[in-house]
Amino acid sequence: MQRNGKRRTRGHLLLALAMIMAMLATACSNGANGSNAPGNDNNTPPTESAQQGDGKQAEADPYEGLPKKVSISMFDRGRVSSDEGTYEDNRWVKWIREQSDIDVSIVPVPRNQSQDSLNVLFASGQAPDLVWEYDRSYIGKLVTQGVIQPIGDYIEKYSTSYKKYLEENPDLLPHLTFDGEIYAVATKRPIIAIANHGMWIRQDWLDELNLEQPTTVEAFIEVAKAFKEHYPDSTPIVGHTSNDIYAAMYGAMNFLWYLEDGKMQYGATVDRFSEVIGLEKQLYELGLVDREYLTDNDNQRSKQLWTTGKAGIYLGQWGNGNVDIMTQDLLTNVPDAKPVPLEMVASPYGKYGAYQESSPNIFVAFNKDMKNPKAAIEYLDWMVDEGWFPLVYGDEGVHYNLVDGVPKRLDDDKFNKEVLYAGEYAVLRQQVVKPEDLLVMAADDELSQKIAKLNAEALKIALKNEFRRDIPYQPSFNEINEIRSTLDTFIRETRATAVTQGEKYDGEWALGEIRKEWERLGGAKAEELAQKWYEENKSGF
Repeated sequence: MQRNGKRRTRGHLLLALAMIMAMLATACSNGANGSNAPGNDNNTPPTESAQQGDGKQAEADPYEGLPKKVSISMFDRGRVSSDEGTYEDNRWVKWIREQSDIDVSIVPVPRNQSQDSLNVLFASGQAPDLVWEYDRSYIGKLVTQGVIQPIGDYIEKYSTSYKKYLEENPDLLPHLTFDGEIYAVATKRPIIAIANHGMWIRQDWLDELNLEQPTTVEAFIEVAKAFKEHYPDSTPIVGHTSNDIYAAMYGAMNFLWYLEDGKMQYGATVDRFSEVIGLEKQLYELGLVDREYLTDNDNQRSKQLWTTGKAGIYLGQWGNGNVDIMTQDLLTNVPDAKPVPLEMVASPYGKYGAYQESSPNIFVAFNKDMKNPKAAIEYLDWMVDEGWFPLVYGDEGVHYNLVDGVPKRLDDDKFNKEVLYAGEYAVLRQQVVKPEDLLVMAADDELSQKIAKLNAEALKIALKNEFRRDIPYQPSFNEINEIRSTLDTFIRETRATAVTQGEKYDGEWALGEIRKEWERLGGAKAEELAQKWYEENKSGF
């Protein structure tokens, strides 16, 4: 690809410059971030001394002679077809190694158990050099556990491209900083990745039953009941973001902090959270959701029900990725189906938007035991500068052509098979997509253009109502992170009990149990710290 060759040449020049600067720099034996300094417990080799012009001895770069090898986690979403290979070994992993000049190895973790899987890898000493998550709070927990390290010195000393990106986007710094130190790198999300939750409904079912799209929680339930009655073999509501959708309706995400009358309160402990669980229980007891959805960790049952025309409402995303494939499969299997985006419905507390991500995209952190952080920085510099584009869009002339600077997909089926999974590797990217680009980017065949039009409408609807996020980013303290590592599991178990175990258990019971566990784990102290943090930082929000 000519375009990639030019970008690669520029990347090599920047890399060479960075290496020359690094070799000329004087390495300190104990830098500002202690865990970055040579000689600390991060498996660095002994340093050698070099004579400077002024007669002083300078320590050589401890990573200069090490193999340029880096391992990195990624989310296994089951997207790699057998003839493409595996997440660890495929055309794109080979391409990454060739183009970056880094020996990169991939460590997949299941998407829906990513944090649990990473925890096991850290506990067993097998975690990769680079780990990433969308959840900033999880990075905070890793900081608390002492399994990742500050990286500000590495960025300053070894980076060119990402350091420049961070200088141009200083508003990212608060999101990357914990305890006064930078512990992660991230780039900004394009708008298509910020508004990433949404609902879909079968308009043809509504038309057949002479029903309007629901606009309230109550109407949402009544429409689902009508679907169940008229289509008895159906499961009215399916989807992998059900819990987030219910919580967003009430402005009570269990993992976010809220301002309640000026006081910081954890989402799982606010009064409204009992109604979130109450709604989930009601839908379950009415038979309006799949009885096995709590164990459908890979979303395969939901996908099958939706794509075979056996479901009326899908709680997932506004479009993109797997949802695009699901829409395509549904329209192929049931040509008369009319899936359309559904606007979020109002709860007694008002109408909020579906969950939206904050500005940073993927948070990439450095394992404290990694052997060559310099190689990791070089890899991330290559990724943010040039590597991300082919991983997101494929090869020019094969998977896309540029139309007024916008990559236009040539064939959806070919892209979905050969490129879609590769986006998981693009952990840093300078991607900008405008809503009007969606139709340009889609392939020209009738089905692709139809899905693109639905996506454009879905994005418009996803952005129509503001998601309730009371503060731009979440506080991170040892006390808070330690609580969450235990509380998250407790919430899942308590919610499942309330939903499935009969009338003895309801939303009020679940909230009471969660509040007791919160207090037992030190919630009062966490609230005190969160309030102090809010008062100190609110002027900068």
